[in-house]
Amino acid sequence: MCFFFDGDTGSFQMQVNHDYDANIHRIKSYTKGEIKVVLPIIAQAGDGVSEQARGVHIEILSQSAVVMPGKLIKEWSVEEVAALTQKHIQQLVALEPELVLIGTGEKLVWPSRALMAPLVDANIGYEIMDSAAACRTYNILSHEGRGVAAALMMI
Repeated sequence: MCFFFDGDTGSFQMQVNHDYDANIHRIKSYTKGEIKVVLPIIAQAGDGVSEQARGVHIEILSQSAVVMPGKLIKEWSVEEVAALTQKHIQQLVALEPELVLIGTGEKLVWPSRALMAPLVDANIGYEIMDSAAACRTYNILSHEGRGVAAALMMI
């Protein structure tokens, strides 16, 4: 955040700058039925593209997905907590994050503790929240360099 003097209006203005790491996946926005994820376009070594020229791509998701700082699983087959199975939890364990944020859609719905046991057994923390809160929390934790996975059921 910075302040500057605007000579045209004769007043001080405030500008907020988001300091995002362009090398990790981040969530740009979320609305009902859609989550926009910003993905870095990583140039291959020796392709003549400088690191500054790499850029980003926006992926628009319309179904449940898992977002991690360096990975995007676009088709996570869980549409609601009632459909969540041990197989889905094992998929999250296999990603080896330090923390999983489970976004349960528009409303907070708690899965059973027994269902979450594989995460606990693997020493992986987890938080249950609505998907909008999971998107916001993911951006903060991934920006801090945390090994976070956001398992998002569509809003």
